[in-house]
Amino acid sequence: MGSAKKPYRNKKTLGSYPYFTVMFSITLSMIVIGLLGLILSHAQKLSDLVKESIEVNVFLKNETTDSLRTILQTTLSRRSYVLQKNNQAQMTYFSKEEARKKFAETYGEDFTQVLDENPLYASYSVKIKPEYSDSLNMKKIAEQITAMDGVREVYYQEALINKINKNIRTVSAVLAVFGIILLVASVLLINNTIKLALYSQRFLIRSMQLVGATKWFIQWPFLVRTLMQGMISGAIAASLLFGLMHFAYGELKELNELRQDELVLMIYGGLVILGSLIGFMSSFRAVSTYLRMSLDELY
Repeated sequence: MGSAKKPYRNKKTLGSYPYFTVMFSITLSMIVIGLLGLILSHAQKLSDLVKESIEVNVFLKNETTDSLRTILQTTLSRRSYVLQKNNQAQMTYFSKEEARKKFAETYGEDFTQVLDENPLYASYSVKIKPEYSDSLNMKKIAEQITAMDGVREVYYQEALINKINKNIRTVSAVLAVFGIILLVASVLLINNTIKLALYSQRFLIRSMQLVGATKWFIQWPFLVRTLMQGMISGAIAASLLFGLMHFAYGELKELNELRQDELVLMIYGGLVILGSLIGFMSSFRAVSTYLRMSLDELY
């Protein structure tokens, strides 16, 4: 008796699923999206640091007593708009003498050689939280502080603040538009790649349909496969970006000041979820399309 021949499988008809192409496409797209997310997170931190440098100078009246100054300092430190770091309000007191020395260091002149008394005022330099650094809030803050007992005048660089906010809005808008374009391009790339990958499976889909398999029964294996591929690709992309950022932090020490570890971890996790979701939806659309096609359209 001769050995039974194995059934011949026509690979040209059924086709083979291009696993590597799909995985590479999703991984590349997730790297691009993740890199943009990292740039945006660091840019947001940079913008906060720039805004944290904004100061309000609070000049005190000459007749302000030490007890009144203490009350004023306590009141200011509790205001919601004053920047806090390590539970300490970021505000610095300059006495009249310290103001004189600072003036002399800055301009190279000591006016006490000409004047009998120090015309400068004692003051507080108060740093403001980034969320209050717009012109409208700064105006309200200046009005509130001016109304406090012992305060002579409040000064802040309005033109500089407006310029900073304008530049930040411009950069944010450009990055947002660029991000939307990249996201749409990545989704289209993954969608077309999966659609082409499932093109080789169109006759298998039709065969299952002809033997009476339900739509969900046909779709389920393809959906699970692309879901897992998207998840693995997102994890690979997150791992590569983690290595890249670890290298960048080691080489550029200044970049460590812009670190936001919690937000970065959320971006890495988002890549895994986003890769899975895009893969799942692209597969669902592709299989649904082939299920609706007539036999002539499949050829």
